[in-house]
Amino acid sequence: MRDGRAVSNRAAQGSNTRLPPNASFVDGVATKDCIIDPATGVAIRIFLPHHCLGVSDAAGSKGFGWLPRDHTAPGDEESLRSSLELSDGSSVEALKFSGGYFPASKQEHVKLPVIVQFHAGAFVSGSKDSSSNDVFCRRIAKACKCIVIAVGYRLAPDNKFPAPRDDGIFTLKWLAKQGNLAAFPATAVSHGIIESFGQMPADPWISAHVDYSRCALMGIGAGGTIAEQVSQACVSLKLELEPLKVVSQVLIYPLLGGSTPLPSEISLADAYFLDREMLALAWSWFLPEEHLAVASSIDPISSSRSSILSKMPSTLVISAELDMLRDRAAAYVQALKMVSVDASFLTYRNAVHGFATIDCFLDTKLAQACVEDIAIWFAKHVKCDYWG
Repeated sequence: MRDGRAVSNRAAQGSNTRLPPNASFVDGVATKDCIIDPATGVAIRIFLPHHCLGVSDAAGSKGFGWLPRDHTAPGDEESLRSSLELSDGSSVEALKFSGGYFPASKQEHVKLPVIVQFHAGAFVSGSKDSSSNDVFCRRIAKACKCIVIAVGYRLAPDNKFPAPRDDGIFTLKWLAKQGNLAAFPATAVSHGIIESFGQMPADPWISAHVDYSRCALMGIGAGGTIAEQVSQACVSLKLELEPLKVVSQVLIYPLLGGSTPLPSEISLADAYFLDREMLALAWSWFLPEEHLAVASSIDPISSSRSSILSKMPSTLVISAELDMLRDRAAAYVQALKMVSVDASFLTYRNAVHGFATIDCFLDTKLAQACVEDIAIWFAKHVKCDYWG
């Protein structure tokens, strides 16, 4: 397996370029952005894999020559097509390319699990549409055969805890409302029968293709912290999310803390991409002053949260051998196991903090192995097909 230190170092500067969405299927995934909370500006990017069309991986691997690489110009009526023939001779009904894919209203749609994803960035940087996050989410969407919703949560230091967590909770509530909207006919919505949903429109991709019974949370770095906080909030706040069911969480080298330093936090205090000083800064940016002096504020397994831990969903935690947070991640998994939660821990040899997304940008074996392992675990715990 390739050494993660040299590879990650070359990609760091180019990984935060922001990429535009493309609602047509490019390399098997279509994307679009939605503002879901105008009051706070919170937006999401939806990653829709070609599996929603009922397309096999074998067909998808042949290049999707019949799918446009770019958006069709608005108003180009000749670009609208009601049926397309795939390379295997089958057809997909009512794909429209004026502005990208639009699901047909009069057919049974393929339903896929959904992952709500939180990007990395030490609470103060990164975005849902950075090049590194976009590439990673595309790979996850294809490998796990799922829809990925990347959350553009508010950033510190202007928006400290609990703002990013609350943005995650809002996203889950938005997704749950989408499920309720999808259960009503369009006439009911237009006549104002479900006024409790306000002016919220039903998103056609979400309505057509999300399986609300199979939702997972995923976070990378600081995003892993936010995902874990959202998971705990689902339990502690007894969130009403019907028909949405959060059944698992995947935390990739999450920023977790505690009152006593663990061995890796001492021996790797000067490690690549995340060292002791950077971690302290991240917490100071993220936490309000009154929380900084309280160790339990950054410790998800403190005794005050024991009753919550036992109700957490099945969990996969991924770490890196050369990450100072490695032992903290392992301790979190052990704490979940102690209260009978199905929890797994994977660590990658010679990998550093950030390897899964920065290396993904460079298409390395470390990043590929990570995505494949997530897909295998996801297939078991979210009960869907594994792509491999």
